[in-house]
Amino acid sequence: MSDYLEAVASIGPGSLHPGGFTATLELLDRIPIRPDSVVLDIGCGSGRTACYIAKKYGTHVFALDKSEKMLAKAKTRALIEGAEVNFICGDALDMPFADEVADVVLLESVLVFLPVLPVLSECRRVLKEGGVLAGIEILAGEKLSAAEKKKIERTCGLHGLFTLKEWLAAFEKAGFSSLDVKYGGLPGPARAFKELLYPDTPLPSVSGEPFPDFKKLVTLARYRALIIKNYRNLGFAVFLAQKRGKTA
Repeated sequence: MSDYLEAVASIGPGSLHPGGFTATLELLDRIPIRPDSVVLDIGCGSGRTACYIAKKYGTHVFALDKSEKMLAKAKTRALIEGAEVNFICGDALDMPFADEVADVVLLESVLVFLPVLPVLSECRRVLKEGGVLAGIEILAGEKLSAAEKKKIERTCGLHGLFTLKEWLAAFEKAGFSSLDVKYGGLPGPARAFKELLYPDTPLPSVSGEPFPDFKKLVTLARYRALIIKNYRNLGFAVFLAQKRGKTA
């Protein structure tokens, strides 16, 4: 796990992905989730989205994360919020799920940290025919310099920072179609104000550390500084894709 993800696991907020929880709610409004659906939340983090889905839709939610620290936070959240979620420690590259079990696979700012095509292949494997893959990911603008792109990738431990065109090509290559995408620049003050309408559940520390680790605070500060510096050349996209028939 990168230093950035370690910092997020210890002291990061519940919805660190671009667009925050507001983007999550907008995404969920576009997904056909029923009470009998099986939803897999991959890279669930502190479990905010998984718990919300379980409570709102009363559906079967399985939340996967590789970080024991994150899962401890997620389980604490589920207890506080009274949400029924199945939390599983596992790797997105080798998910402990049978073939074609899920109606929906959700990934919020997960693909950028992993080899994209192998993860998408796993998502396709566990989805039922016609199942929906939904995701939120950061975008590199066409004018983002190669040097700044490398700085962001190195600071956050990203496998890649992709343009919208590159994301769309990856979904197509992995065997997904009927792709619906909404994209734009990084959220401004209006979106930040809207986030105040959806306050997160306060979670007690599960790290055993009485105070946040200084190095982790510095790591998050470096990330924020890079995002602010390149604000005009970054964006984010909300993806909806559908598993299509066998690829050639």
